[in-house]
Amino acid sequence: MNKMTREGLQATQGSSPPLNQPDYHKGTLYALATAILLALQAPCAAPAARNLGSLDFMAFTQFALLFSVPLLILKSESRRDFAAILLGVQYWPKLAAVFLVGAAGLALYNIGLSSTHPIITAAILNLTPFWGALVAFVVSRRSMPVPPLRFAFCFGAAFLGAMAIAWSQMNVEGHVLAQEVIESFLHSRWIYALPAPIFFTLGGTLVFKWFSNFEEPAAIAANFVVSSLVLIPVALLGSYFGSRFHLGEQSAAAILLLLFGMLASSAAGRVFYQLGLTATHNDNGYVSMFFLLTPTLTALVTLPLSHWFKGLRFISSPGFFLGTALVTGALVLLTSALRREVDSNGRAGVAVTR
Repeated sequence: MNKMTREGLQATQGSSPPLNQPDYHKGTLYALATAILLALQAPCAAPAARNLGSLDFMAFTQFALLFSVPLLILKSESRRDFAAILLGVQYWPKLAAVFLVGAAGLALYNIGLSSTHPIITAAILNLTPFWGALVAFVVSRRSMPVPPLRFAFCFGAAFLGAMAIAWSQMNVEGHVLAQEVIESFLHSRWIYALPAPIFFTLGGTLVFKWFSNFEEPAAIAANFVVSSLVLIPVALLGSYFGSRFHLGEQSAAAILLLLFGMLASSAAGRVFYQLGLTATHNDNGYVSMFFLLTPTLTALVTLPLSHWFKGLRFISSPGFFLGTALVTGALVLLTSALRREVDSNGRAGVAVTR
């Protein structure tokens, strides 16, 4: 029994909204879970990034994703779907396309942000909800049920809040920080990374569009296998894996933390992101809006880890709390407006049927 059949039975039994209606309650919960898991990525990966070369770092991250595959296909339904995707020749071009989209985003990220100031990096990544809404509209003609101006207002407020949080975590005087950001803006290659979030959201939309008949963990696991089969050999051959670094106690702990962070953020987080897209019928703008909670959650995750790893720190400041309030308020406003729109449309639909 495939996923569409199961959802159809649930809809007829009244245990979930009808199949042709998005479930924003579930979508919100999945989006929140995604934000929490994504918050683990930066603090868990930072110590390893200081000890490893870029290709070695990529190899370890791909190994972590490959190790996550057995966990993603524990259910018998997921194993069947996983095998059907990998063994179905008709899915190979789609798997290749999703991989190329992800690889393009990774390449742009490395080219544009490798020497860019963290504030500019944060600004580019915080544009993800805008690109997500645009990708959903262009690829599947999916628009949010709330008015565009309301979405733009909520996104603008949440974006400013996320940037305030990023600014608050820089342990530099304000005028010096502003000078550094301007210098990086004028002389770094950040412009190449501007479309990088497009490829992340496009990957999620394509998985929704092409693999919606399968379990989300199975579809994500199949895509992890494809990327690992390509990127792990490239990393091993290009970096002479393991020959240029020695594992001390600090390095080993950093790598273990990296593996944990990748399993949580890139594996589990990607599955919950895909579940959010399925629940909302590919409302990528709404689901990715909750990613703007990630800076707050990342700072809170960093607090306990800073006791064991040098370079990690949490700075409690008015900017952090102001930014958190802006992001939270914007998300509350958006979800409230969306709930009113959905309820209004639902009542209108009942009136028409009567």
